[in-house]
Amino acid sequence: MAAAISASADPVLRNVTGFDPALLAGETCQGVLNTGKARHGSQGALQLSFTVDGDVLAAHFWRGLGRSTYDRAVYAITQPGQTIDATRFEDLGEVRRLTVTGNHDRFVDSTGAKVRLTYSHGRLQGRSDPRGGTDWRMTRVANVTMSAGERVLPRAGRKRR
Repeated sequence: MAAAISASADPVLRNVTGFDPALLAGETCQGVLNTGKARHGSQGALQLSFTVDGDVLAAHFWRGLGRSTYDRAVYAITQPGQTIDATRFEDLGEVRRLTVTGNHDRFVDSTGAKVRLTYSHGRLQGRSDPRGGTDWRMTRVANVTMSAGERVLPRAGRKRR
């Protein structure tokens, strides 16, 4: 009976299916992007913060571009307890059309890039597709890897207790 009561107290969010929204709500994920092209804007770092807004899961997005930003971010996310200094990142605002289905999430950032990420082994990994967007610096699909540790990005299938 106690399990049924606590389960019903969890928020039901319109844009989340097959995933416990409490695992993301209030969490911040940080990571890197890389298109494989050697020019400014082809590499960088990202930050995504999740919140609950009424009956939906929402997210706010920041991005820093450049090779040095990318290098610092790669180092930070591979070191236990380190975070990326995102104070100089460009604030891209709230993401649009965020949906979470199982261990997959999708959204569109404010520049029009379509982002698809999958939870796997404590990381969010996927792609950002800028085609059709408004950011002239982003011309190719970028590989995205984000992490914030086990407590934020659980392995697929793991349930929070």
